[in-house]
Amino acid sequence: MNRRPLICFLVLFVVAVGNASAQSPEWRYGGRLSWVDSGTTSEELGDSGTMLDLDSGLGIEFDATVLFSDIFGVELSVGTTAPRLRLIGDGDSIDGGRVWLVPLTAIAQYHHPVYGPWDPYIGLGISWTAPFYSLSTDLKDAGVERLEFEGELSGVAQLGTNYQVDNRWYVNIDLRYFSASLEAQMRTEDGDLPTVTLDTKPVVFSLGIGYKF
Repeated sequence: MNRRPLICFLVLFVVAVGNASAQSPEWRYGGRLSWVDSGTTSEELGDSGTMLDLDSGLGIEFDATVLFSDIFGVELSVGTTAPRLRLIGDGDSIDGGRVWLVPLTAIAQYHHPVYGPWDPYIGLGISWTAPFYSLSTDLKDAGVERLEFEGELSGVAQLGTNYQVDNRWYVNIDLRYFSASLEAQMRTEDGDLPTVTLDTKPVVFSLGIGYKF
């Protein structure tokens, strides 16, 4: 997938939100620690009898939210997680190291602040995951010459709440579902194997803190 359209979209989105925020005094900035439930196994790599297996893992995320009113806001976030990869088959498992995944996400939110310090919200949006990977020594020794990953645009559904500790600081609980997957292309000594899909569809549970202006 060509990354330039998404990067341009995010830049324009930030500019538009910044201009619109002149009519709204409230910006919120936060950080979250996440559990990313993304464990999955690919289909067979050609006729090799092997598959790629990706674990779940911890992640971190930083977000900025602008509230245009008491009920409508837009959240932009960037996160990272590094699940461990394995090549499995015939009872064997070869360590593939870690795949660094960096999701860029934009979500439109509806807030319903009617419970005192509690501020529950729901959201829908889009995300694109940038994968970064370096071939592990164990896979090289097993005859793998190259392994590349490609991310894709996906939808995001969000459910969460803020709890206002004082006038500025708040605590955040957040749950998101991403309809995301990764494409993987492997080359061995015998040539390129067919592209396979890692259907991650991660569920991300996060706890965080934030500060509002």
